Amino acid sequence: MSISKQRLEQQAARLLAEIIHDELHDPRLPMFVGIERVDLSPDNASAVVYVSALERTADTVNILNHAHSFLQDELAQHMKLRRIPRLRFVEAADRSYPRSGGR
Repeated sequence: MSISKQRLEQQAARLLAEIIHDELHDPRLPMFVGIERVDLSPDNASAVVYVSALERTADTVNILNHAHSFLQDELAQHMKLRRIPRLRFVEAADRSYPRSGGR
C-alpha cells in the first residue's frame, strides 16, 4: 500500500470521527462512536469504514449508513480529492469484509 493511500485513509478516519462527533446530531447515536479504520478501494470510489461503539453497535452502523450522503458531503468539504468515496459503514469486529485491494 502506498504511503499516500495510507495518509488518505488516516485523514478520512480522523475527519469522519470529527464530523460524527461535532456535526451529526442524531439522538439515537451513542455518545462514543469510534472510527477504527477506513479502507479505500484502489480507485478511491468506495470506502469501508470500520466503526466501534460502547453500546448498540449494529444500530449505530445502520444510522451511519443512513446518513452516508451527509457524511460524504461533509468529507468532500474537508478533503481535496477529485472523487469522494462512497462510504459503507460496518462493525469493526465484523471480519467478513475483506480489506480493499483484495487483501
